[in-house]
Amino acid sequence: MVNEVVDLLGGRPTVVDMTVGAGGHAEALLDSGVRRLVGVDRDRAAMARAERRLARFGDRFVPAPGPFSEAPVGVVEPGRADGVLFDLGVSSMQLEEAERGFGYRADGPLDMRMDPSNDGPTAADLVNDLPEEELANLLFELGEERQSRRVARAIVRARARRRIETTDELAGVVAGALGRRPGRAHPARRTFQALRIAVNREIEELSTSLPWAASVLAPGGRVVVLSYHSLEDRTVKRFVRSEPTLRPLTKSPLRPSAEEMARNPRSRSAKLRAAEKVDPLDSPSHFPGGSADGSTP
Repeated sequence: MVNEVVDLLGGRPTVVDMTVGAGGHAEALLDSGVRRLVGVDRDRAAMARAERRLARFGDRFVPAPGPFSEAPVGVVEPGRADGVLFDLGVSSMQLEEAERGFGYRADGPLDMRMDPSNDGPTAADLVNDLPEEELANLLFELGEERQSRRVARAIVRARARRRIETTDELAGVVAGALGRRPGRAHPARRTFQALRIAVNREIEELSTSLPWAASVLAPGGRVVVLSYHSLEDRTVKRFVRSEPTLRPLTKSPLRPSAEEMARNPRSRSAKLRAAEKVDPLDSPSHFPGGSADGSTP
């Protein structure tokens, strides 16, 4: 949804891209006239790609490697940003790198850490070490897997025979428990999602960073969030509704166009929400459901 992001944030003096990735949104925003873009990402490989891609912009691009909750500190002063962008989830680039362990389509180590230098638990650690009930709860809460108990039971039985170390092994266990239907999404999709979110503490990072985004925006500044599953979207929706300094710009989330979904099937689950920083003297009750005139910018 690059066009929608540029419509909302393009041409602004200072924008913080909290998930710069390979630099696609950042490049479009800098091309649109953004004078200074701070790019945050905990994935060092992604940051290196972004730096190469955005080198032509010189010091207009400011790299800030690290997780949401740490990287922007000291880079952007409170009340000085004109836009903050979050593009959540995992990128196509990460899914396609089998050695990172994010996907179930190619075999690789069951890792899933956005920052491999982090000594925190891997997906393999969670799969093999969590008690069955904790594992089932994790799959249900973070993956919205309705058959989480069946999947957890199958994982515990499989790991009793030998440790589950690869994406193929885990995908096979889940598929064996749930079965596969032609033309339907892979049965392990929700399990992989839940493990990735847990390994990288994605909801905690998002919940910490949204208040920071509100505080760093100048009046009239905008925060734009692209989410890809309902847990992320609910977190953003609740925060915007509860934050008195933000005025929603989207009554309901924007969705990709049919053309974009045809071109990029992975965009089908994307939802975009946007909000604008209001002057502290303005009453947010004037805008209970969206922008002042009920329109979407």
